[in-house]
Amino acid sequence: MITNQKKTALLVFSLSREKEIERKAIFHGHHKKGNRVLFHLLIEQTKKLAHHCGIDAIWMDEHQQTGPDFASRFTNAYQRLFDEGYENVVSIGNDCPDLTIELLTDAVASLRNNSMVLGPSSDGGVYLLGINRAVFDKDSFHRLPWQIETLQQGLETYGQTQDIEVEWLQELRDIDSFKDLREYVQTGPSTVVARLFRAIMESMRIIVFSIFKDVIPSFFKYSHIGLRAPPIV
Repeated sequence: MITNQKKTALLVFSLSREKEIERKAIFHGHHKKGNRVLFHLLIEQTKKLAHHCGIDAIWMDEHQQTGPDFASRFTNAYQRLFDEGYENVVSIGNDCPDLTIELLTDAVASLRNNSMVLGPSSDGGVYLLGINRAVFDKDSFHRLPWQIETLQQGLETYGQTQDIEVEWLQELRDIDSFKDLREYVQTGPSTVVARLFRAIMESMRIIVFSIFKDVIPSFFKYSHIGLRAPPIV
């Protein structure tokens, strides 16, 4: 049921924590607890945004998404909400920790005067995409270069093809890899994610130290075995 007068929906296009861990494994699978805690934090932050955004929020994880690939699943999610009667759909994921309720509110407000609003990420993708039903062309939308660094260019071309002005929000960083996370921590050392990152790295160092503490003495204790000189005949 459409409850907001502007008929704008927030689409949270996000895998579940378990699927995100399986797909990304930020800590390379060597620290499963760290991966679980990180994605739990990112998803909970996104849930808070969705709860306070002031418009209908629809969460679509792998259980609600339909289609053989990302482009199909993402396009189908938009089409589904437009078919339900929404005039505007604003989508976000769970991998942009600096996305604020203020930015999200600005994006929703911008759709009152613009047909498309984009939040560019530093890797060439977008952390937010808002579009009006009138300029949503399913086939063209599906053919956009999703999940690669030319997506921003593709979306800009899409706007030109539809003869619409595109509103760009400020650029933010999203987190898709350990490298992304490390760079994010370097630029925002006081954030919650940065503090969590340092705690996880410290726990990993403790584990490694504990292993070496147990293994190294045993190695030296038995390292002489098999290294004796041959007996004198």
